Parts: sequence; structure tokens; C-alpha cells
Amino acid sequence: MPLRRRLLSAARLAATLAATLAATLATTACGEQTPAAPFPDGLDRIAVEALVADVRAGHYGNLRSLLLAHGEDPPVEYYFGGTRREDLVPVYSVTKSVTALLTGIALDRGSLTDVRQPIGPLFPAHADAFADERRARITVEDLLTMRAGISWNEFVPPYEAPTNVFTAMLASPDWIRTLLARPMASDPGSAHVYNSGASVLLGASVSAATAVSLPAFARSALFGPLRVGPVDWHVGPQGVANSGSGLRLRPSDLLALGLLVRDSGHVNGTVVVSAAWIDRMLTRATSAPLGTGYGYQWWLLGPTGPYDAAHPIAVALGWGGQVIAVDRRSGLVLAVTSHNFDRDALAFAQSLVRRMEGLRR
Repeated sequence: MPLRRRLLSAARLAATLAATLAATLATTACGEQTPAAPFPDGLDRIAVEALVADVRAGHYGNLRSLLLAHGEDPPVEYYFGGTRREDLVPVYSVTKSVTALLTGIALDRGSLTDVRQPIGPLFPAHADAFADERRARITVEDLLTMRAGISWNEFVPPYEAPTNVFTAMLASPDWIRTLLARPMASDPGSAHVYNSGASVLLGASVSAATAVSLPAFARSALFGPLRVGPVDWHVGPQGVANSGSGLRLRPSDLLALGLLVRDSGHVNGTVVVSAAWIDRMLTRATSAPLGTGYGYQWWLLGPTGPYDAAHPIAVALGWGGQVIAVDRRSGLVLAVTSHNFDRDALAFAQSLVRRMEGLRR
């Protein structure tokens, strides 16, 4: 072929590729599947496209990303409202569920001895706080199940108010001392009270037991094997990580965490966290709002509504509608990021979980 014709052909090919790329990027911004890949055999394309159409129509508020995985096929990913695949987004209380995974790894490695071990000895600098007999009985499991017994209500006033108990704790010069200075309202292990401060105390317990910062432990023990990252973690005074709400991750990282849970702690033939811990973490330990169950920093819902012991759906849930939903029975994993700060996050998660069963072929 003459050089001129080859150059023209190359130019046409480049123009075609550029146009295809531009079209792909344009449709991605509108919520089309990206990257272009064969649609997973286990998913019903029509049902998934119907869900995406409902997202575009605003039925799920300001949803920013939707990712689905089933079996071993590559996931399908949809992005909305200008969200890009590489964006780091605040995942708020999904951070708690990540901290539960890190707690399991610390137990697997023997850094923590048992979920029933009292946390007081891990904080020698705060020995005076644990002079209170009830506070001295707080265990790792009490923190995992939101049954620490500490007087706490972080829903009134709202998080934006400086007087909100969790917001005030994060603004204090010593998060752990501020939390431990609060009075005890009940015996540890007796009452489920949602407490993001207790989740920070859980992360600090893991850090004390492993003798490294929580972000460093997460990077080596969890995020590295999963190829998650880069990540951003809010770290406060004394180097204490906000393990209650402080992570920023990519939407695809949420999906990777969900797949790890679905696959019983394994990734690419490597055990990241034991299957025994995954099972224990997702076992209902207490009742939670709206008839749901609560395990170890993971919510437990049913496929059509509240908790269903015959078919539990494990959910990591963050303020504003950040969701990882894992159906271990069917193998379907859903990950969502949203800007739905005016909606009840748990009710929002339930509305998504109700759609999951119909997404499979």
C-alpha cells in the first residue's frame, strides 16, 4: 500500500478510535456501562438496564456510582453526575465494616487474643478511665456489636452541628480520652446503641494490639492484597485514625471489599482474612433499627426487607448512601456511592437490596 494511503488509513483509524473514546466517555458520564466489556453471564441485562434507568430518573436520589459483580466475570460499572472511575469518595461508616475486617486479621495473626478480651489493658495511658468497673468490662466484641454501654446519641443534633457528640469528639484534642470521659449508661454487652466513637476505639484497639498505625496495618494486611488504593484516611491527634467514618475510597474498592467478603476472605488464592472470621462477622449478634440485624460492624438485611435468617444480605453502610451489599448465597455483590444526605441511609440500602434478587439470570 502506498505511503499516502497508509497514512490516510492510519488517520481514519485514529479518528475513529478518538470518536469511540469520546462517545464512551460521554455515555459514561450519563451512566452507561464502563469499561466496555462482555456483560456478565449471571446478570440479567434487561433488569440491570431497568435499574440504571430508574437511577437516571432519580428514583434513587443522587446516586453517583453503581457497580455489580457476579461469579468470576468482570464487573459492570456505571457512573453518574460527573463521577469518574478514579475518584476517591468519602465512604463514611463503611469505614466501620473495613475496621471489622482488620479486627479479624489481627485476631487471625494473634495480635488480639479473643473478641472477649477487655480493651482496658491496650490503653495504659488511660488507666484512670478504666478504673470505672463497668468501663473496665468493655471488650473487643462489645465495640464490634455497638454494645459498649457508653452514653451516646449521635443522631440528635445532626452531624453538621458542632454539638453533635461524634462531631465534638472529632474536634477535641484527644479523641480517646474524650470518648472514655463519657459516662456509662448501661452494662457492656447489654444494649445496642449506634456509636461511631466506639468504632474509633475499636480501630485504636487494633492499632495498639498490632503496634502499628491502623492505616499502615490496613495497607499491608488488607488493601495491599486486594490492590485497593490509593486511599485517604482521616487521622486525628495522637495519630488515631477515624475508623468510624474517615475513609475515602474509589467505588471499585468498595466492590473489591464486597468480593472479599463474598469469597470468604480469599482473593486470587490468598487468604486475606479467615473464612471463620467472615462467618462470625456476618452472624447476627443483636437487633438493629427497622427490623434489621447487626453482626460485627456489618448490617444484616433480608432480600425483600428486614433481617431474614434464611437469606441474610450483608451490608456495609455509610452516611449519604454509601453501600456494599453482599449476597453470599447467590454470589451477587453490589456497591454504590451516593450524595443522598437527606435520606435515611438504612432505608435507602434496603431499597437497593430489594432489587438485587431480580438482577440475576
